[in-house]
Amino acid sequence: VAMFRLQAIAKGIEFHVQIGRLPAVVQTDENRLRQILINLLANAIKFTDSGHVTFQVRYHHQVAEFTVEDTGVGIHKSDLERIFQPFERARTVGAKATIGTGLGLTITSLLTKIMGGDINVRSEVGKGSTFRVKLFLSEVSRPRIASTMEYRVRGYVGPPQTILVVDDNEVQRELIRDLLAPLGSL
Repeated sequence: VAMFRLQAIAKGIEFHVQIGRLPAVVQTDENRLRQILINLLANAIKFTDSGHVTFQVRYHHQVAEFTVEDTGVGIHKSDLERIFQPFERARTVGAKATIGTGLGLTITSLLTKIMGGDINVRSEVGKGSTFRVKLFLSEVSRPRIASTMEYRVRGYVGPPQTILVVDDNEVQRELIRDLLAPLGSL
């Protein structure tokens, strides 16, 4: 969430997070769920130039509902079904051309279905979009205790090195800078 907050701030839009009561541990494929949420949040920020992006999580009766709402360009009604197909993009008049393959929502939809869930979208051109993903995530009542051993880079030993970060997106460059800064020599 911190990564998306930084991206939103860089674009001058608000980023809200609303997380309801959640169980301590649920059973899921963490990597697939992470990819679904990253794709939805990245798109919301990419297509929103003013206003806000809101990420909301609710959990009720073993079902998690993830909602990503934005005040971006919106999607025309005729494009709503097509946006989940490979290499397709919405053809919103006045929207800036964006970089990407057109696979993000296809992957998001496929991963949601693989996990037995459902994804839907509501959108209005010029007012924004709301993507909602529902997944069955059963609560684990007696979780096993995982190892607390942590392998995190805490510094660097050796002669100074130079890292050249090249990206046309300032937010991405700043993200790398923020990751490397704690290691010193920036």
